[in-house]
Amino acid sequence: MATTYHFKTNTLLKNLVGKDLINDDNIAIVELAKNSYDARSPVVLITFEKLSSSSKTGHESRIIIEDHGTGMSLHDIRDKWLNIAYSEKRQLQQENGSYYAGNKGVGRFSCDRLGARLDLLTRIDGERVLHMPINWKDFEVEGDKDLLIQDIDISINRIDDGKAASMAGIKKFPKNGTILVISELRSIWNRDRLLELKRSLEKFLNPNQLFQRNSFKITLRVPELLQKDAGQLYYNTVNGEVRNQVFERLKFNATYIQSHVSAEEGIVDTELYHEGELVFRTKEKNEFYPGLDDVSVIIYYLNSYKKAYFTRQTGIRSVDFGSIFLFLNGFRVAPYGDRGDDWLGLDVRKTQGTTRYLSSRDIVGRIEISDNQDAFQPVSSREGLKNTPAFIELKNAFFIETLRKLERFVVDGLDWDSVPHSLREELRKSDGLDWGNTPEVYVESRERKQQRIALSIMSLIGGDPSRTISYWFNPSLLEAVYETRSEEVRQLLSQIEGSSADQLDGDLKRGLARIRKLLQKKEEETKAAKAEVAELRVVTAKQQRDVEKLRGETETYRAQTLFLQSVAQANVDELVNFHHQINHDSTIVANHLAKAIKALRGMPNSRPIIEDIEKALMANRRISVVAQYASKANFRSGLKKELTDIPAFIEQYLLNIAKEFTATDLNVRVHNSVNEAFEIKASKLELSILIDNLVSNSVKAMSRRLDVEMRLEGKNHLQVSFKDDGKGLSPEVADVESIFEMGVTTSTGSGLGLFHARRIVESMDGRLTAIPQKPKGMEMLLELTR
Repeated sequence: MATTYHFKTNTLLKNLVGKDLINDDNIAIVELAKNSYDARSPVVLITFEKLSSSSKTGHESRIIIEDHGTGMSLHDIRDKWLNIAYSEKRQLQQENGSYYAGNKGVGRFSCDRLGARLDLLTRIDGERVLHMPINWKDFEVEGDKDLLIQDIDISINRIDDGKAASMAGIKKFPKNGTILVISELRSIWNRDRLLELKRSLEKFLNPNQLFQRNSFKITLRVPELLQKDAGQLYYNTVNGEVRNQVFERLKFNATYIQSHVSAEEGIVDTELYHEGELVFRTKEKNEFYPGLDDVSVIIYYLNSYKKAYFTRQTGIRSVDFGSIFLFLNGFRVAPYGDRGDDWLGLDVRKTQGTTRYLSSRDIVGRIEISDNQDAFQPVSSREGLKNTPAFIELKNAFFIETLRKLERFVVDGLDWDSVPHSLREELRKSDGLDWGNTPEVYVESRERKQQRIALSIMSLIGGDPSRTISYWFNPSLLEAVYETRSEEVRQLLSQIEGSSADQLDGDLKRGLARIRKLLQKKEEETKAAKAEVAELRVVTAKQQRDVEKLRGETETYRAQTLFLQSVAQANVDELVNFHHQINHDSTIVANHLAKAIKALRGMPNSRPIIEDIEKALMANRRISVVAQYASKANFRSGLKKELTDIPAFIEQYLLNIAKEFTATDLNVRVHNSVNEAFEIKASKLELSILIDNLVSNSVKAMSRRLDVEMRLEGKNHLQVSFKDDGKGLSPEVADVESIFEMGVTTSTGSGLGLFHARRIVESMDGRLTAIPQKPKGMEMLLELTR
């Protein structure tokens, strides 16, 4: 018969599952708070006493952790608490939607981490108090292989209330509950460490999950620091109730997304908010996250203002606070979210696309997991989770997909919520701003962002139509832009109406129907205006007589002679004349190219050739504008789009450059009623080409006068009117809109000037429209939104 053997449990096992395993004091205290929560206590009081009595050893200092939970009987202490690694919480079912915070049976050894001595005081149902003293040093005997953990005697005594209250430093012992008195502390606790503990406790509590069952409060008490706390803001005080309100406060003004996946219901719900308003909501089939059930992701985007507000509320910078925290059954799992812990790979991902991706510095948030099936398993040290399939699916699939939706909105919708450079530097140095008293100033206006969000809402929502159960977006987005971008809104409505009827939320259907009516009303008004235009054409045809042809080609200036003259130092007048000639020759080239286009139009297979000539015309136009720039020191060509004061540029260009080149035969009058900078990103070269094309169009229409008026229609909407007294719309043109089409012309031109002009305006997200005047003339209306 074979001899049998057994494992021995040496006393040093206590270190392996105690102070050596849980290597962070803050985590140890949180583990004990979890035990109080699991004991159904409504409150846990954490008291630090006599911190200054022994600044070097801390032997007289004490930590007292008091709860008013169910307490423990003698049977509970003997067969459960003293039974290493045993935990009945694994077998117990959740109650009223809440979960047990601990389930490994090692939380009790957090006491060993904090101090060398423990006095456990507990009672149940008003019975006598049980007292169990433990001196952890009794288990720390090195070199005795035969000293087993079972050989260390532990006594449990019944004591009266007065003695128990005296040991705990309280006036009256609770009817039910447990008090842990930890002494001979292993660490020195000063004010800075206690403030750090308070912030850790704030982060470890998730009110969204934790308080589903009932209220649970953590109160920190350090009598020696009460005087220093007096008059301080909450985040700079040690004493008092621990509160986690950071995320609730952010909800009001931050841009954030929240998504919840439920395996039981088989759906993924997602909502995105901006400035306190719901932008869109989707409900999709859960086809990609089979291992996840009852998991939520909440991500907040922090622009420069929100980061400053964050500092104001918490007393620390957002980057020091952390990024994306993970909560399992109501309690945080460290170190996820701590500064420098890029557990989701956000900063590595950012380096792969700096203009497309958000980094850990740009966002804060949390992941909430409710799990009673051990799909997510904490490691025994309480620092991190095991790499279970569910955990990998959460990180690499569900979280990233949610983040991508927020990134699309921030990058494509908000254009990063860009703050002017001067203010950005000021905000970085700020100690924090007040929510209500700080105006937020951005490079782009709210109207411009709203316009872009509205017209791209379907791409921002994203998702696979085959997975979509239903979706909704805020109809007010479209109501804000239908007046200025009615055609784009109409196209968007057609796209939405192509969706399955049951995918549209009821409120969205009603909102879209209202917008359809508004568009229909506007269309009727447009038809009435077109009827007036038709009448105008008849009047114009009767009044029109002889139309002069634009001057053709003139003799080319002898470039060689000018070049030889330029060897000598030219005076300013000669230089200007030289650039005049370049501009004049450019006009000749343009006329030749226009004739070539007319000759090719209608010929088979001529379209590619016409397009090449059109590109040559655009390049020729740039040569002309550069020549104009070169004669004026304060105008420099620029292909790069940069912030430009549009009214000021148009006024200076017309008065200082165009009048000497394209507008030499025009009486140009400029009225600028815009008294503040109206800046948008634009290429100065393209702006010059735009103005020249509009001016040239008036010249070709035999105009003698051009009135340019600039005005603001609302704070962020600029209108620039180019109104001439020329011959107006030709009767050969059936629809005024057609003059912006490639090749449509009734003059000697190429029919490309207005085509180019509109393309340039549309590249600035603006609108250019033609409005015939009575009895003659034409108005070109340029509209831009910042």
